[in-house]
Amino acid sequence: MVINRQWKLKVKSVLILWTLLAAGSASLQAGNTFEIRKESQKELVIQIEGKAVGKYMFEHDASSKEIYHDTYKPFLHIIDPERGIKITKGPGGQFTHHRGIFLGWNRLTTSEGRFDLWHMNKGIQIHQAFTSKRLTPHDASFTSNIHWLISGEKIVMAELRKMTFSHDGRKNTIAVVDLTTRLTAKVNLELKGDPEHAGVQYRAANEINKKSTSYLFPEEKQNPRKDFDLPWVNQYYELTGNGYSVTHMNHPGNPRPTRYSAYRDYGRFGAFFTVSLEEGESLILHYRFVIRRGKPGTRESIQSEFENWIQH
Repeated sequence: MVINRQWKLKVKSVLILWTLLAAGSASLQAGNTFEIRKESQKELVIQIEGKAVGKYMFEHDASSKEIYHDTYKPFLHIIDPERGIKITKGPGGQFTHHRGIFLGWNRLTTSEGRFDLWHMNKGIQIHQAFTSKRLTPHDASFTSNIHWLISGEKIVMAELRKMTFSHDGRKNTIAVVDLTTRLTAKVNLELKGDPEHAGVQYRAANEINKKSTSYLFPEEKQNPRKDFDLPWVNQYYELTGNGYSVTHMNHPGNPRPTRYSAYRDYGRFGAFFTVSLEEGESLILHYRFVIRRGKPGTRESIQSEFENWIQH
């Protein structure tokens, strides 16, 4: 898929707005609502009302083979603040490379060959620095500068991954997480793969009850293997007897066609697309994750939330 002129203009205009928003400065605490804490050189903790709701895992350590494996890409953990437990998966378990909210493509292709930045074979994603941390009475956000490298430590893509935490005031809401990321090619490349091994994904905790996992789509009898460009998909799963509902929203400005992988009982689901980027070209992506306790709402209520998001 080659980005056309209209899409490039859209990317440029969004990039300008996004850069202005990210440039705002603020303290690391705003009232009693949000707080951002950096704990050592391993994680950035986002708190709501004094309780952790997210942990951005950004450590990279090559001191041993085991530690390297555990730190070969940054990802976001989601935490249930009422119970103090992680409801997403980290290293280890079934499919160790599935980790929280994460990005990857298993067929990143350049003139030098094909590289796997999903399983992290012949590639790695390394957090470089936080370019912004911003707090308001209504949300908390940070931006992580990430280098995507192939064998020989060559940078093929630079990423600015911005993640914003907010809350909609509902009692059962854990968090609303907006992911806005800018991918800039450092060489001519293609991001390819398949819905099972590429894209922007969410992975539930390894210990979930697989028999409880279910998916809700915008319309009845939709098949994510055949129906493309779905605006959202909802996943429900149970962990230690408690239910969680996660809605993965796909902004209409993202590349098309997008296919959702949303059928695995172990709780990994997300949006996949392919794209070609020329050296120096940037692509901006927008996704929203709405994480709640309990069963999902109706199709109509989720669609209303989606429409409200894309209109603002």
